[in-house]
Amino acid sequence: MQTDDLIQAVGSMSRFQVVMMLYVLGTQILMAWAMLMMSFAGTVPDWWCVPSLEPTVNGTSVNYLNNATSMVCPRPDNITCQFVFRQDKNTIANEWDLVCERNVFRPLITSIQMGGVLIGAFFGGQSADTLGRKWTFYISLALHAGFNLVAAFSTSWQMFAALRFLIGSMIGSLLVVHYPYFLEFLGTKWRPISSASPVWVTGVCIFALSSWLRPDWSHQHIILAALHVPFFSGWFIIPESLRWLTVKGRLDEAEKVVDQMCRYNKREKPSNTAQLLKEVAEEEERLRASGKKYTYLDIYRGWSICWKSLIIQFLWMCLSMVYYGISFGVGRLSGSLYLNIFLLAVVEVPTTALTFFMNNKFGRRWTSFMFFVIAVSGAFGVAITTRTVSGEKQGIIINVLAMATKIGVGAAWCAVQLWSSETYPTVTRNLGYGAANTTARIGGMVAPFIFAMEGDDVLVPFVIVGSTMTVCGVLCLILKETKGQPLADSISKVNSGGQVEMVATSSDMEKAKI
Repeated sequence: MQTDDLIQAVGSMSRFQVVMMLYVLGTQILMAWAMLMMSFAGTVPDWWCVPSLEPTVNGTSVNYLNNATSMVCPRPDNITCQFVFRQDKNTIANEWDLVCERNVFRPLITSIQMGGVLIGAFFGGQSADTLGRKWTFYISLALHAGFNLVAAFSTSWQMFAALRFLIGSMIGSLLVVHYPYFLEFLGTKWRPISSASPVWVTGVCIFALSSWLRPDWSHQHIILAALHVPFFSGWFIIPESLRWLTVKGRLDEAEKVVDQMCRYNKREKPSNTAQLLKEVAEEEERLRASGKKYTYLDIYRGWSICWKSLIIQFLWMCLSMVYYGISFGVGRLSGSLYLNIFLLAVVEVPTTALTFFMNNKFGRRWTSFMFFVIAVSGAFGVAITTRTVSGEKQGIIINVLAMATKIGVGAAWCAVQLWSSETYPTVTRNLGYGAANTTARIGGMVAPFIFAMEGDDVLVPFVIVGSTMTVCGVLCLILKETKGQPLADSISKVNSGGQVEMVATSSDMEKAKI
């Protein structure tokens, strides 16, 4: 508990944490933009299959631009057919004719991207606990910018798919490192703000606006790459994680971080800072002396942490599948594509912010459960609407219920995200978070195909969504509550029955005049 008390003493949420939020949590804007790029780039403009011998006006067949022949695939014996697309937007579908028998390549590219996120999450978690939070974060950020820039100049869908895989791997790495990196500088009371801040949603809204203003897949990659530049200046401002430096025994560097926090927050440095850091380091040194090196196996070693890890990973997998399934399937909803992307994101803002207060008042378990109930209600509501409502009203009702489902899933994920990080100690926090992110990407790989099922009928996809969210709601009631508990630093503090060992109480710290 020493590092928790130390952070509380030098400011648990002040100017230093605001700077960290801008440079670390702020990169969620870039991650959200990159992650959901295919919700625009993978859509299909209206198209016609035009025989090459047809009379044309400005390159477009006169006889085939009608509703009867719109979006009708050519017969197998029609070898002269050419695809003509409406020019209102430029996506990978019209860039490389990904329709008809090539239609499967669009969800495949999205799935390949999510596979990259899986690989990146796996290696990013290990790297952050070995190389450090800061180095892993900035290396991933730089590569993410570079891959997006190169992707803008792809010359084939195969090249684009390979680059989307690389972009996905950097998204995965950033996802697993940026959240614990920021969380480790917050006091107990303020931890929910890390998941309640609507930064991700802001990124999606900006992406929707940018796509509307410049509906070109290549230009969107260039714009995204350029937006990385301001965040690189954070390298010279934000420090390595105080907790990570301490458990690694780099006490001089850890004390300099405390000095920096005191300067930013205008607090006096606790007189026994060095002693507190030394105690944490010595405890970890005792474990390392026995030859202990932390790997992903440690988040399953001992039943008390193993069953928690399995449930957390299942929750993340299902949440990812549903969240990205709805996001990538936005083209299946009625109305404007750009407006739907925007609305599906912006509706999360009030509920995401609400999770901060609900997590502190009701705890992580009941907050998650309540939002799972909303998601289940919305999903089955869509399924019922498809069979009981007809005409124009159906599209509006389905859109509203889909947004309600997205609200529930997004808010539940915010609560589960915080819950997951609090479950693991500092020495394996990134590993546990990385493993959860890894399983989430399995769900993300499946997501594009769920909403590609059954043509325009959304019954089956939303029945799947409602069923998986029901199971998640039940499982979240099994996990132990972490509200108000200090972040453990050593793995030994978690394996003894799942309770965190209290090394020093708040009253002890007051007596020490921290």
